[in-house]
Amino acid sequence: MQEQRYLVAARKYRPQLFRELVAQEHVTETLKNALRLNRLGHAYLFSGPRGVGKTTAARLLAKAINCQTPLEEREDHAEPCRRCEACVAFEEGRSLNVFEIDAASNNKVEDVRELRETVRVPPQGARKKVYIIDEVHMLSNAAFNALLKTLEEPPPHALFIFATTEPHKVLPTILSRCQRFDFRRIPVEAIVARLREICVAEGVEADDESLMLLARKGDGALRDALSAFDQAVSLCGTTLRYAELAQALGVVDLDLYFAVTDHVREGNGAGMLAVVEQVVRSGYDLQEFAIGLAEHLRNLLVARTMPDLSLIEAGEATRRRYAEAAQAFEEADLLRLLGLVADLESRLKSSAQPRLQLELTLLRMASLPHAVDLRRALDMLERLAKTSPSRPDSDAPPPTRPAPGPAVRSTPAASKPPRPEVAPESRPHTASETTSLFGPPALERLKRNRPEGSGGQAALAPVEEATDVLVAESPAELLAALQERWPEFVRRVAQIRRHVGMVLEDTRPESIEGTTLWVYVRDPAYARLLQNQEKFLLQQLHAFMEEAQQLTALRFRAPEPEDEAPAQAAPPAPEPEDPTLVLERLRRTSPVVQKLIDQFGCELYWGNGQ
Repeated sequence: MQEQRYLVAARKYRPQLFRELVAQEHVTETLKNALRLNRLGHAYLFSGPRGVGKTTAARLLAKAINCQTPLEEREDHAEPCRRCEACVAFEEGRSLNVFEIDAASNNKVEDVRELRETVRVPPQGARKKVYIIDEVHMLSNAAFNALLKTLEEPPPHALFIFATTEPHKVLPTILSRCQRFDFRRIPVEAIVARLREICVAEGVEADDESLMLLARKGDGALRDALSAFDQAVSLCGTTLRYAELAQALGVVDLDLYFAVTDHVREGNGAGMLAVVEQVVRSGYDLQEFAIGLAEHLRNLLVARTMPDLSLIEAGEATRRRYAEAAQAFEEADLLRLLGLVADLESRLKSSAQPRLQLELTLLRMASLPHAVDLRRALDMLERLAKTSPSRPDSDAPPPTRPAPGPAVRSTPAASKPPRPEVAPESRPHTASETTSLFGPPALERLKRNRPEGSGGQAALAPVEEATDVLVAESPAELLAALQERWPEFVRRVAQIRRHVGMVLEDTRPESIEGTTLWVYVRDPAYARLLQNQEKFLLQQLHAFMEEAQQLTALRFRAPEPEDEAPAQAAPPAPEPEDPTLVLERLRRTSPVVQKLIDQFGCELYWGNGQ
């Protein structure tokens, strides 16, 4: 007895009827109606992703057209009977009236000319002569042009079916002569249902998670999923379990992705590095890990934003796990994490150190601060404003701004009006709660600890009680304090940025206008340099003096040059100076050049302008 030849699942379970074609009902119903109404076109173009049934649909249409059974006796009045001589010959591969041509290897003008010669010959014992040209976009422009006339006015017995994954590469003159059908990517649920049917037919036992993994491996193509199924059966036998199957196919374990998001929630950078080590040690591809992490974050976002979890392509147990894990994140957090992973995918392709890029991204994710619900924050502010005892009357005129003068103090705590009692259940958020949400308050008690000034006034005594007494520094007092402690501030800056501290040595605070501190600089070049360091200097000033927190800007003022005389007739151009004299004058007059020479031992050199 002859041994039966083994066929892969994609060929063994290839659809033989229109109703067996998975997830392409919009195509099959149209073709069956054309058969019932006898309204077949002379050229069709089937386009879509790979492995979704384009060539299979073309074969089914060719078989149904040449089926010898009357339409009234067929299933659904359109399906091929699979019993007549034409159907049996087609399924056995000996039909002389159906031609399958691969355009990738027959793309020359000579191949099309040969096709035109065979088209003239009528079919042998069949209704139509069907030409199925796969990957038609691979034909050259000359071959397309040679096919135009035949395609526009074909013989009545000829039918052309083109299949392609890239319809945009087909000439518009060809597209205009065809009826186009776009095949869809097959949903995961439909692939799982088809795999379950094949498992029953093959006697293979598989759990839902394994079938879901195979379906997702196909990425919308049933043929790819069936190839993965054949590989899984060869690796694991007739019993498929998710853990063994994931390890055999090299798929990243889902627990690793959940470990990443757990470390993000806890801010655990060490755990992130351990995850990367496990990924590398297990031999997973870093690019695939990044793609899987993006899909994992997308599933968390779906679980966080939508009550229906059907958009998550996973089993029921995994969906429940996503729903529980998503409660620890806000939508804004997940969107920021997705942005980081999207950037990582593009960097991994061109990086010479992909592991380092992955570690940096995961560490950024672990250190990312959590988002705060703005509505909740605004509601908290509104409640705090309503319960404030010092809220001014809305009808009262706005207070006038006092002139600069001595320090202004609020009334003692004993003379303040009593605060209204607030019930515990209506109590607003405490200061610790608001501090954790918004950071430290904008207004804090200003404590000063200064020695006696030149005028003989003693320093202010520290506040003994933790009351709400606030001290508002006047601009004059703050300016005096800054002028007194400015040399100490300059030394502090020089310890951090030496070149900035050197330039600050020839400066002094000049005035305060609003919240802007004006500093006198004797050289315009120094002023420009220090203005570029404004942000850094302002941060250092806030850290140096608590009273300077009210300052929000620094401006540097240099002496303006004296007014020039009225414009007169332009004097003749002076003779070029001797470079040696110019360098010597710079050495004597320029403070910048003097400091460079004194501090760094620089030498002046007259260059050639390059």
